[in-house]
This record gives sequence, C-alpha cells and structure tokens, in this order.
Amino acid sequence: MAGRNLARLGGVCGLLFVLLMVPAYVVGYPDAPTPTSSAGDVVSYFGASPGTFVLANGVLAVFSTFFFLWFLGALHGLLGRAEGEEGGFFSSAALAGGTLFITLSCAGYAAEVLYPAAVLRFENFAPDGEPVFTALALSAWLYHFCQVGASVMITATSLVALGTGVVPRWMALVGLVVAVLTLLHFLLPLLGAVAGLLWIALISVLMLIGSRDASAPRRLAR
Repeated sequence: MAGRNLARLGGVCGLLFVLLMVPAYVVGYPDAPTPTSSAGDVVSYFGASPGTFVLANGVLAVFSTFFFLWFLGALHGLLGRAEGEEGGFFSSAALAGGTLFITLSCAGYAAEVLYPAAVLRFENFAPDGEPVFTALALSAWLYHFCQVGASVMITATSLVALGTGVVPRWMALVGLVVAVLTLLHFLLPLLGAVAGLLWIALISVLMLIGSRDASAPRRLAR
C-alpha cells in the first residue's frame, strides 16, 4: 500500500512538472534563433516583456524542479521494488540519469534567463545584443547534455519494464524510441525535448493510476 501511494505521489509530481514546463516551450527555446540572426533578432527572442520570459523560464522552472525531484524519487523507488533484492542497477541508472537531467536543465534555465533577468534587476544595465549570443549558445548546449541524462533515465525504466512488467510493454517500447530522440536532442532539439516531456507525462499517469501493484517486487527477467 505504501509503495502504491508513493508511486501515485510521484505521478502527481511528474504531471505538475510537465504542466509547469509548458510555458517555457511556448515562450521559446534557445535553438530558435538562426546562425544568421542579428543582435537585434536575438534580443527580440525574449519578447517585449522580459518579466514574462523570466517567469516562464525562471520562476516556474524553480517549482517544476521541485516537483521533478519528487517524481524522480518515486520512480527510483518503483523501479527498485520491481527489480527486487537482486536488482538495483537499472533503478540506480535511472536515478543518476534523472539527476543529471535536472541539474543541467537548471544550469540551462539560468543561462537562458541571464539577459532578461539582468534587464529586470539592474536599472543601469545597458542592453547589448552581443552577450546574448553566448548565453543562448551556452544554454542550448546545456540542454543538449541534460537530455543525455533523460535518455539514460528513460532507457533504464524501459528495460526494467520489459523484464518485470512494472509498466505496460507498449510503454517500454515507446520509451526506447523516446530515449533515442532525447539522445539526438542536438539534432532535433524541440522534438527531443517535447518527446521527453510527453514520456514523463505518460509514465506519471501510469504511476498515478497504478498499472501494477507497485509494492510487490519482482525479479528482473534474465
């Protein structure tokens, strides 16, 4: 019973994480400016109101990070119980991948909101488009690397699901496809990021409704 309740809590937190991340993708993503964009074009990426951008990509990201950590803890526990006493490898890999994902994501958020946050905070800040190029390039690559962690988390979850049935087989197969898309985030940034968010939403729903008795460990199939 305790395992099911914790899994449901993780499902709620995972859905809240996804919902809080939606505004960030509506406002924009750092790969949107093209290589030929001028300094003015890059500055316009943040929109007419820097406060709106900081809210979507900074303030809401703080709360989404809070909920993701609870989701990750519940997912780790769910996978660990499914692996049983002889397991632990894949659940640990999922935990490590999720930790890398959220850590580098937070660094990416900070780099992306650097310019509009400075505009809001300092009255004497002189807007200059040149530093924005560096900030957006840094945030883009931080997001590329963070998706490596997401790919590991999703792959580990899918492998446990295939061996134990902790989530439906179709979800495990979907996860393997999503893991490839997130790993290729540097080629398909928006598709990879959205695919990862949808996977978290789907796995959160399954955790919430309890696709299987999460409190009963099963040995991972050889």
